[in-house]
Amino acid sequence: MVRNCSKYAPALGATVINMQGLDIYPGFIDPFSQYGIGFSYPSTEKTAPVYEIARIGGNAANGAIHAEKVWAHEFAGNHEEAQSWINNGFTSVQSAKFDGIFRGQGVHVSLADKIANELVYRAEANHFLSFDKGSSAQDYPNSLMGAMALIRQTLLDASWYGKNAALAGTGALEFNAALEALSSNQPHYYVFDTQDLNSQLRAAKLMGEFNLKGALLGNGREYARIDEIKNTSFELILPLNFPAAPDVSDPDLSHHLKLAELRHWERASTNPAALSQAGVSFSLTLHGIEDKKDFWPRLQKAIKAGLSEQDALAALTTRAAAIAGVAGMAGKIEPGFVADLAVYQGNPFVDGKLVSVFLQGQENAIIPKDVRVLVGDYQLQLGDTSLPLSLGYDGGIKVTLDGKPLEVQGTVNALLGRAELPGSNSKFRVKLDMTRLTGQAVSSDGAALPLTLTKATAAKQADAKSADANNSAEATDTFAGALTFPNVAFGRAALPSNDKVHIQGATVWTSEAAGVLENTDVIISKGRILQIGQQLMTPPGYSKIDGRGKHLTAGIVDEHSHIALNGGTNEDTDAVTSEVRIGDVLNPEDVSIYRSLAGGVTTAQLLHGSANPIGGQSQLIKLRWGESSEGLKYQGAPGSIKFALGENVKQANWGDDFTIRFPQSRMGVESVMADAFDAARDYRKAFASYNQLAAKERNQQLSPRPNLRLEAIAEVLESQRDVHIHSYVQSEILMFMRLAEAYGFKVKAFTHVLEGYKVAKELAAHGAGASTFSDWWAYKFEVYDAIVQNACLMQQAGVLTSLNSDSFEMQRRLNQEAAKSMMYCDMSPEEAWKMITINPAKQLGIDKDTGSIKEGKVADLVLWDANPLSVYARTHMVWVDGKRFYSKEEDAAMRQAQAEEKRALVQKILTLDESEKAGETPSDVLEPEWHCDTHFIFAGQNRSNQHQHGAHQ
Repeated sequence: MVRNCSKYAPALGATVINMQGLDIYPGFIDPFSQYGIGFSYPSTEKTAPVYEIARIGGNAANGAIHAEKVWAHEFAGNHEEAQSWINNGFTSVQSAKFDGIFRGQGVHVSLADKIANELVYRAEANHFLSFDKGSSAQDYPNSLMGAMALIRQTLLDASWYGKNAALAGTGALEFNAALEALSSNQPHYYVFDTQDLNSQLRAAKLMGEFNLKGALLGNGREYARIDEIKNTSFELILPLNFPAAPDVSDPDLSHHLKLAELRHWERASTNPAALSQAGVSFSLTLHGIEDKKDFWPRLQKAIKAGLSEQDALAALTTRAAAIAGVAGMAGKIEPGFVADLAVYQGNPFVDGKLVSVFLQGQENAIIPKDVRVLVGDYQLQLGDTSLPLSLGYDGGIKVTLDGKPLEVQGTVNALLGRAELPGSNSKFRVKLDMTRLTGQAVSSDGAALPLTLTKATAAKQADAKSADANNSAEATDTFAGALTFPNVAFGRAALPSNDKVHIQGATVWTSEAAGVLENTDVIISKGRILQIGQQLMTPPGYSKIDGRGKHLTAGIVDEHSHIALNGGTNEDTDAVTSEVRIGDVLNPEDVSIYRSLAGGVTTAQLLHGSANPIGGQSQLIKLRWGESSEGLKYQGAPGSIKFALGENVKQANWGDDFTIRFPQSRMGVESVMADAFDAARDYRKAFASYNQLAAKERNQQLSPRPNLRLEAIAEVLESQRDVHIHSYVQSEILMFMRLAEAYGFKVKAFTHVLEGYKVAKELAAHGAGASTFSDWWAYKFEVYDAIVQNACLMQQAGVLTSLNSDSFEMQRRLNQEAAKSMMYCDMSPEEAWKMITINPAKQLGIDKDTGSIKEGKVADLVLWDANPLSVYARTHMVWVDGKRFYSKEEDAAMRQAQAEEKRALVQKILTLDESEKAGETPSDVLEPEWHCDTHFIFAGQNRSNQHQHGAHQ
């Protein structure tokens, strides 16, 4: 900021502009906009799935990849569009078309009113990225994990393309404009557009995999996971998209409001300060604000909530310039820098007014020069009556008298308006001469009264501003809402620590050869089961839990689940999508984690859906409610992948449009799988052959292209990745076992496998496990032969059998599902309980650590208040890794505290004026309950069109 430059003599012949009493700032910079980009991709009417696009001009194979676009070639200045930035003090912006996943290379431009050639500051600016495929007509990807896989594969392709660049023009290397743009020797800086906090963090992780430099578009909720944000080390581009206060006017409906929504409303304005205090560098953008006039009131609110003026100014200037790559020419007032300036009367971070903007040295007056010195607050004296009057300018002179707008006409030295003055029944014509601070009030009967105006002193204004700031700071220091992780209902203020506990006198279900032990003690220490026995001595420093009358079991393990996911459980746009990873899209904020934990579940395998013969890679998680996405992952577990057979994969129930994707028959399913296995073998052979070449020969040959899809399938053939396969009918179960044996690997588990009883001996001979339902049948044609004795018959034949949920609701009641086999076929309680503990643990390859109560194993334990196979049993406490993640008493206390918190937040909103409730309408994407067969139809920007085939699988 420059306040006094009188010591500098003007250059010879320079125009001198009197800026006395004004503050000059570097012009503000917005690094995230679509300004001046009128280009649109051709729209395509879709009546059926689109699996491939036309390859024109060396474009990428996927319609969401536009990395070759250089937006400087499409840019044209637009004076009218520029006004929303100029009126907020911005002088330059970085622009790109926000369409697609790889969106192309932005351009940094001045907002001056000139031809494009004179406006471009940086023609080849940052590359833009997102997870949204935008207008692409191509089906792939239609899930968030598919978008991540496409980005990962494209970056690998670009690296491969660059390494083989010497072969360009020889016919050995195809010309690909998108890959060429990404593979240039000059390091790129990426701006990643993300829509929510989870995606912001997964974008950072993905960029970190490839050592990319860049910035992430913020979302306003960073305060809720500030440590994770800080650890990403990426800069942020922060919208001030503060939400409107939730509607609490109807007390009968306000109880339906989500606690998370109320909490965010209260804390949103503190987000910039929280980031600044954590040392996270950020710039600011107008993006995300519907009415751009709200930008400065939002920023001033953020400053009252703790953001320093220095950090706010840096976010508008030097930090924004650094992100946009123009730090050597803009963002500062220094010799040699472009003459982009913002001129203010008063402090803009309190309530100063923008009076002028200089764009490339040319002044654009926001407030006319003859009005600037008059803008401000006055006291109008009319006889004994004293009234506050305020004069402002917003495209015209605005006068407020006694808090009410006064409609005026004329110039500053001859303003005429009408008003009702307090204490009078007459209406007055008010004439004002602001230059002389005098005027006249003429009543309706013609009587004239002289009036005078006195401008409020700077000291009084400063005192009032300081008082307002202090009051606001005090108001934001006290929150009615809590801050937890996740910042939703039942979130935790802090993660639990390891328990040192002695459980005494419980009935212990070991899920081991020892069976059920009466009146037994279990001691937990350092996350493991230290000792099991009767009447054990309590070590010093251990807490005691009275287990008499209670039952202690291993935590329940669910072999087949779809909880805690963002953006879809199926990438159903191809028959083979083994490149996608469920681990990419974990949602640690899903309350289903807490609910399942409360039902005794401690471990779950999250599977890709059943929409394609070879689906995506699975993710095993521990239900560590309150942990991050990475913290949920079960470290050290074998990798696995979802395959599928039956009606879903051949698109039997998808509708008349889905008739062109191979396979369309059960025979075709086998063919697709065999072709994929052959391709994966050839893929491995190609790399082996290439690596055996001498260095000189390798330099003369095109290297094999990395392929994440084939990489995962090759891992299956090498027995490095376990197959869990969705199945129903005996013919396909037999087919896949024979196919697996032909290619030299074993099936880890057939899941659902409702006709498994027909081929139980064959399953046992192959060594495959079976994870089934207790009593689901007849929900579609291929399930008509299901019987309730299936689990028993398979187990009796020597098949390692488990029960799975595949359901948000059933997962919480797997103990009851296990008990059903006792009723249906007299299975023993111990064997029934093993079907949801040690048996699925063996199928998942984690039985050495969990799934049973044994000394030395991880303390994944559940204390029940009754026999766990009873419908009356409720969990009393649940430990994961020896940490108490659930207790009945804590749950009751949280419910009461949250009810009180919600009432306090609602009451806080009720005390506000309507103007204080304004803000953006929340645009969060609501996640449905994902099931095996949930999929998007023609998914793109609109995620509300998910569709489910069938009631369940």
